[in-house]
Amino acid sequence: MAITQTALTADLAADALTMKVSSGTGFPTAGDSTPQRYLCRIDKEYFLAVTQPVSGVIKIAQRGYQGTVATAHDTLAKVSVSSNPADFADASPGNSVPLPPYLPAQQTIGEDRTFTSTEVAAWGNQPQDFVITKATAAAITLPAPSTAQDGLMVTFTSLTAAAHVITATNLINNGVTGSPHDTATLAAFAGSGCVFKAQGGLWNLVSSVVVTVASV
Repeated sequence: MAITQTALTADLAADALTMKVSSGTGFPTAGDSTPQRYLCRIDKEYFLAVTQPVSGVIKIAQRGYQGTVATAHDTLAKVSVSSNPADFADASPGNSVPLPPYLPAQQTIGEDRTFTSTEVAAWGNQPQDFVITKATAAAITLPAPSTAQDGLMVTFTSLTAAAHVITATNLINNGVTGSPHDTATLAAFAGSGCVFKAQGGLWNLVSSVVVTVASV
């Protein structure tokens, strides 16, 4: 059986055992109360779906399956599912555990998002990879990293035709007169994006695809 893909229609908390999706196709048959074992993946978390009480509502038996980490997922995050676990690529030996620090943690942004200093500090020095799925322009606010996070790489990639705006007031260096700037606006095309590197409590723009940096 092939992998079927849909998307969350509501935020999914890290400990939630019920999720809502835009399509129940590929999951256990709606209304069948017999527990099944369907393997699902959102970002880099695997979990087991067991029933679909009503169309689009999925009951989960286990979060953080196969040694992955149970984490919160944003609305519009892509959900992959199959009744055959072999459809998913096996984790490499020794890596079916919480991500090693050199691998990026992936997360979907499907709505406006304001990161807190506590959230950013919790990233430590592990690279972060954010994909933006909001159909209209997402307003994303990024606070300063600590100097202990020098070298941290954070990537934002748009999957929609919207001009998403990343605001990091007086924190964005881009090698142009006037740095540090306040905003980085992604072009309204899927595939636009940028990579920031934390250095000295600021975000250095080290790579970008059609991104406009400005001071407010």
